[in-house]
Amino acid sequence: MALKPRYKRRIFWATLSLIGALVFALIVIPPMITLNGLKPIVEKSVYEQTNVPAKLNGNIHFSLIGGATIVAHDVAVPTAKIGAVMFSIPFGSFFDIKNAKLNDAVVVYDANITIDKLAPAMFNHDIEIYNSTINFLGREYYIVRADFTNGEFHGTIRTDDHKYDVEFIGDTFHIKNKNNNLNITGQIYSDGSTRGQMSLETDNVNEWLGFSEPKIKQHIGLTADFEWDGGTGYKFTNIIADNFSGNVEVSPNGDRTIQLVSNDAIFDFSFLLKPSHIQHQTNYNLDLYGDLKLGDRNFKHLKINAISNKNKFQITHIVADEIAITGGTITKDGAHDIMITTIIDGKNTMCLFSGTPQNWQCSKFSYGDISGRISVSDGKYNIFAESNTPLPDTKTLNQMLDKIGSSGTVKFKFADIGGTYHISNGKTTASYDYATNKTLGWIKTNIPFLPPYMMQDIGNFIWQNDIMTFTPHNQKWQLSTYDNYFNLSGHSFKSWLPKLDLRSIQDGTYTISGFYSGNKISNLNIKIKNHEFYGNASGKNITLHTDTLNIDEILNPNFVKNYSEQEFLTNAPILIPFDLPVQISLSANKLIYKNNEFSNFVYALKENSQTFSISDSARGNLLATIERDKTNYDISIQLNRFVINNKLLSSQMPLNVRDTMITAEISLNTHGQIAHDIYYNLNGTMDLSFDGGYIIGMSFDKFYASAENISILNAEYALANALGGGETKLKHMHIVGEYNQDNFITTSPIKLSMRHTDAVGGLAITNGMMTAEFDITMRGTAPTPATIQLSVMPDGGRKYSLSEIMQDFDIGFMRAFVKNHTMF
Repeated sequence: MALKPRYKRRIFWATLSLIGALVFALIVIPPMITLNGLKPIVEKSVYEQTNVPAKLNGNIHFSLIGGATIVAHDVAVPTAKIGAVMFSIPFGSFFDIKNAKLNDAVVVYDANITIDKLAPAMFNHDIEIYNSTINFLGREYYIVRADFTNGEFHGTIRTDDHKYDVEFIGDTFHIKNKNNNLNITGQIYSDGSTRGQMSLETDNVNEWLGFSEPKIKQHIGLTADFEWDGGTGYKFTNIIADNFSGNVEVSPNGDRTIQLVSNDAIFDFSFLLKPSHIQHQTNYNLDLYGDLKLGDRNFKHLKINAISNKNKFQITHIVADEIAITGGTITKDGAHDIMITTIIDGKNTMCLFSGTPQNWQCSKFSYGDISGRISVSDGKYNIFAESNTPLPDTKTLNQMLDKIGSSGTVKFKFADIGGTYHISNGKTTASYDYATNKTLGWIKTNIPFLPPYMMQDIGNFIWQNDIMTFTPHNQKWQLSTYDNYFNLSGHSFKSWLPKLDLRSIQDGTYTISGFYSGNKISNLNIKIKNHEFYGNASGKNITLHTDTLNIDEILNPNFVKNYSEQEFLTNAPILIPFDLPVQISLSANKLIYKNNEFSNFVYALKENSQTFSISDSARGNLLATIERDKTNYDISIQLNRFVINNKLLSSQMPLNVRDTMITAEISLNTHGQIAHDIYYNLNGTMDLSFDGGYIIGMSFDKFYASAENISILNAEYALANALGGGETKLKHMHIVGEYNQDNFITTSPIKLSMRHTDAVGGLAITNGMMTAEFDITMRGTAPTPATIQLSVMPDGGRKYSLSEIMQDFDIGFMRAFVKNHTMF
């Protein structure tokens, strides 16, 4: 039965569709259809043609479009894990895969490639890689695309920041990046190492050169030669950058050597003070000029030769401007034994430094001629300094200390002074051990009564146990003080009063001590030779007491011996005290003068008066006053039963008195400037009474004692002997007269009372020559004795007449009289 045309058409298109479906099914294989069963054959074929051993872990799909295309998933090769590998074979070889030849390049997708070292590509077939990563020495690189063709590699690789064009041709390579003008060329060696040259511009040169410190923050253009060991070790040599040059080496263990030179660098080297920030041992060899920072200081030049790691910074040598640093280490705990030398204020300065910025020390330091040690803790310093030069002046010293801190202690030993300064906020308290070539004015001592020359004498101080001792270079005296106690001693007390004419006084050692407060001295003790005085002083007023005041020991015997000459040269001794700049009250239990001892002596010196007094129950009383008015003097002497020993007048006088008691009122005045004039110009009145003792020049006692042996024949001879010399006990004598320039004359009759004898008369002493006239009554020579008129000549001669007394002389009456009048 014949089909209708429309049915024929339907059957044709249905058959054609079925055939097309069969053909499409052959070309486009459904995913569920794989070549997994042929994996060993495919693996072997790929290895033989690419020289890459591959393990096909995933499904193998294929397509017949345009030929036979095989896609293998999850492929493992020795250095990579690949997401997918695609390669093509001739269509006719699809059913003979074992002997199939690869048509085009092998295409790799989503591979994770690990490269241990660089080596020239050794593939037997072209390979294309897309969207894959390379893990090389711990870093990941992203392959955008890459071709391996005829032993050459051409590709584009990205990092997080940049994209690089990479070429490997045989054992040479070329890497470039237009963004930072990177251009690297080099050669790969059989051991995986490389050498080459590079140039680039970058904002992170530290990362490129493999070191983190010092940080180079500016945009840098540089060229360099490089060497890479194929692992983690590399070198950059002949680095030439915009503002530095040098070499950088990183050892396989991470140790680094950085050698940089620059004339215009901007670096911060403060990291050297914090070695824990440095993760690898780094050997620094830097010589830089520019804007450089180290800690809180800026420098124009830094030269550093040192080794640093995370534990310590070992210094070989550092130069920072004028500062040189040698040896020592810096750790997290601070610096240790760093030798620092520099110039401060024009002086060579050295410090063996240890510590931190807050707590540090110079175990050894020098500043010019000064050496010692310094420690600073929490802003307070403790310094020891010594030198064979003088201590700097206060201003210079404060400037030096201000560089260290505001408070602390300075122990010092200089050529001229040693001691300790305690300084707190600008206030200084000083204590000293010694000081040389200084004056007392240097320590501003305020001990009363020190003469100006002592304040000006140059000498040395020593302090021991808070006792200060000053000894002048002339060693004539010495002063010691402790708190407010002082002790002044010397070899010559005359030198203590250099302006005073003390020739009349014997010189000797002296010691003066006491407690002073302002211008007052308590517990004052003065020792002069064998004399010791106690008392106190207030201003110019001195009160002293001594047990014995021996004038004989005080007076200079040579002065006394040569007084006839000395009296023309000085006003000593009596008027010398007026030259003292003080007022004195002196008392003594005993006074010794010319071997005579007197009790209760009191002396008072005021500006224009001197007072002497003796109150001796055994030897009587004396009160003498000298008052001054310029060169005029009034002298008043009062004696009350005052005992004198020996003769009153010189032995040349024809009449004299010895060992008597005197009661007297003497008023004198004088004027002059030397002792001779003072004595020569004396004039005034004297009222003298003598009780007891002996009158020399008459021997009436001997006459009456010989009464039994006197006869009318020898009576005249006996009387002549009595009037011509010898001595007689004195009962009483009263003399009133005037004294004028070493001359004396009585102004009223002398009344003289002796045993059995009385006399009335007068006397005169002129130019050292005495004349006297007496009317003498010798009781007992007669019931009514006659008067003998006696004239005494200066040479001791006598003029008298015995005729009258001999007329009435009664021997028997005299003998009876003597026997009946035994009382004195």
